[in-house]
Amino acid sequence: MSLIAAALIITSAFMHATWNFVSKRSYPSLAFFFLTAVSAALVMAPALYTYRHSVAHIATPVWILIVATGLAQAIYFFGLAGAYRAGDISLAYPLARALPVLFIAAISLLLRGGGAIGRWGLVGMVMITAGCIILPLPHFRRLRPGHYANIVTLMALVAAVGTTAYTLIDDQALRHLRSSPTVQLSTVEITLLFISLQTISTAVMLGLAAVLIKGEREQFRRLLNSRRVPVTALVTGVVIMATYGLVLAAMAYVTNVSYVAAFRQLSIPIGALLGLILAREPRFRPKLIGIGIVMIGLLLVGIG
Repeated sequence: MSLIAAALIITSAFMHATWNFVSKRSYPSLAFFFLTAVSAALVMAPALYTYRHSVAHIATPVWILIVATGLAQAIYFFGLAGAYRAGDISLAYPLARALPVLFIAAISLLLRGGGAIGRWGLVGMVMITAGCIILPLPHFRRLRPGHYANIVTLMALVAAVGTTAYTLIDDQALRHLRSSPTVQLSTVEITLLFISLQTISTAVMLGLAAVLIKGEREQFRRLLNSRRVPVTALVTGVVIMATYGLVLAAMAYVTNVSYVAAFRQLSIPIGALLGLILAREPRFRPKLIGIGIVMIGLLLVGIG
């Protein structure tokens, strides 16, 4: 992994942990995340206007991927909101972040996409996942399959499926755009254009869900009647957009998207530290050991 990719992903990890911490403390729902998506789309509107002439040259397969990534993002936010409402962030966040590492690695190997995953890279990915599973446990004796048979785990799994889907979809969409002879833009410009279209697609999907689901319609009205929450959602949307924008940019500097998905898990120990310091969560031994295992796994991924 190049130094540029590592710097982009590390910065993204700090921002990702922060907005998840804020979202958990706010009103995690599709309605809340719809407001964040609208905010992100508005911020990216100038970029879309700047590159509007290139939009007409985007091929049909890329448009299909843009719609698909909006749906995958909606699935991700659905799972994330459900997990945060049902339980503690120290359980939901690590699981939602850890599972995509192995999902994406397995799919990449099956499809033979990207560059070959090195031996140490695979070991690192397994360690990251193992560390994230240990992280939320109060005691090691509670490491049983039944401990994870709950709504928090189910919703975190849904979020992980969404993450896996939009990561792979976005990687393919960007590869199509970068290799397109009709879209005459630089790597950075293509990334900005794609983020603009992606955020619009996500906002539309989340908006449809917020309208069609009765509970989300009620939650949306409550959010609008609150003085603080809409502002929090709008600011969070800007941070979410910037966070994933850094990840998309990093994809141009790696040989396999699995490395990006794995190294992004640096946000897990960061999120854990936010919980320990700001939320004053209990400092259980498995949590501290899990952070150490994740960090070692990240180093192995970086050199793998």
